[in-house]
Amino acid sequence: MPVIDMLNKKHKVMNCVFEVLYDLYGEPNWLKKPKDGQEPEKIIEQWVKELGDYSEAQLKQACFNLFKYKKVASFPKLAHILAELSDQDKEEIKNTPKVPKAFMCLEVKMMERDIQLNKCKYTLNIYKRAIDYVMTTLLKETIGEREFLEMEYSYRNDGCKLRGMQYRKALELGLFDKFDDILDKVAKESYHG
Repeated sequence: MPVIDMLNKKHKVMNCVFEVLYDLYGEPNWLKKPKDGQEPEKIIEQWVKELGDYSEAQLKQACFNLFKYKKVASFPKLAHILAELSDQDKEEIKNTPKVPKAFMCLEVKMMERDIQLNKCKYTLNIYKRAIDYVMTTLLKETIGEREFLEMEYSYRNDGCKLRGMQYRKALELGLFDKFDDILDKVAKESYHG
């Protein structure tokens, strides 16, 4: 993430969330008298990381709701704010331009490519297994389970978008660069496994 984006997110969280919560609840204990092992800078960075993609309006409303409905009596934890925001899309997702839905069967496209290059030697089922391997197993290993699960959760109601995001991420990371080797591996496992 570029430094300017991180600073903007930090500024937004500090000016919206901490300012409002400080006015409503006073100074948090983890800032006033940190317990052993509590590092205020790391706590703030965690808040910025988790809340930075929401709009100022969303953040302020979440803070006011916690106070208005007396959901917490003292300075809220990050989890309280996230719970208030759980049914809302992050600002960056909302501002993503709407792309018309176009369906593409990756297995067919990859197989057609190989047919045109006169190097297709496997069935469509093998292509499907190889693509699934890249977009689930390899992608999860590369980006980490947490980011992978966050991606799945973000698009849980739209399997096509999820598959598209997984495909884009796998392409960005070069996970399809050795697709022929993956096809061979999957075919070998299928025939001998």
